[in-house]
Amino acid sequence: MGNLHLLKFYLFIATFFLAITCVHAQQTPIPKTDQSFDLAVGFGENSQTSYSLTWNKNYGLFSSKKLRLGYGIRFSGFSGKQLDYITAPADLTGDDATIDTLSMSKANTMALNAMINIQYQFHPKFKAGFNIDALGLGFGGEKDAMFISSENTGQFPQSLSASPTSFNALLGGDNDLGQLKSEFYVAYAVSTKTWLRAGADLTFSEYTTEQNLSYENDRFRNKAMLFFVAVSYNPFK
Repeated sequence: MGNLHLLKFYLFIATFFLAITCVHAQQTPIPKTDQSFDLAVGFGENSQTSYSLTWNKNYGLFSSKKLRLGYGIRFSGFSGKQLDYITAPADLTGDDATIDTLSMSKANTMALNAMINIQYQFHPKFKAGFNIDALGLGFGGEKDAMFISSENTGQFPQSLSASPTSFNALLGGDNDLGQLKSEFYVAYAVSTKTWLRAGADLTFSEYTTEQNLSYENDRFRNKAMLFFVAVSYNPFK
């Protein structure tokens, strides 16, 4: 019986603080604009990790300002072990017969991209959103790779070097170029200046080989899905 009373007490305390939070939130209007710096880290299979440092600015649309559209600059990185990069160009990916593999024991790519952000702020303390890289530059060190292709009968080397593709562009699906990151997330405001975010990180990393291989292709892509957590801080408030 004592445990039941204790449980009721805890529920009362939780409900009380939730009510206080909601009342306070109702008194806190959603701002017309906001901007912040954001630090994120992601984790996936095969020792895959990602990180990013972002500045972004968002604008509230319509009278409610709940739907928000913004832009920003993101520096990001991706690394992993024992990864397969497959043929990247869209004109080759539609047929399994024209898809080759670049196997890498270790990959490490970085990017600096302009990004687009869209959010919906349900509540002054809760929001969900999506962002995606649009245009930028890719860089990183040269890596050794193994070329695997049914078309390779000796005319192409099996061992070769590849470097991160240097130009990034969001063109849609397999037409994309280079290193691109997108995030689906939910966020919670722990203070007027600080938000915590978590969600799914889809990172496209791409390598360009030192020479053209089968089908005159030199670009190979890996698509990684990671879980990420992040903290956003607005020093301008």
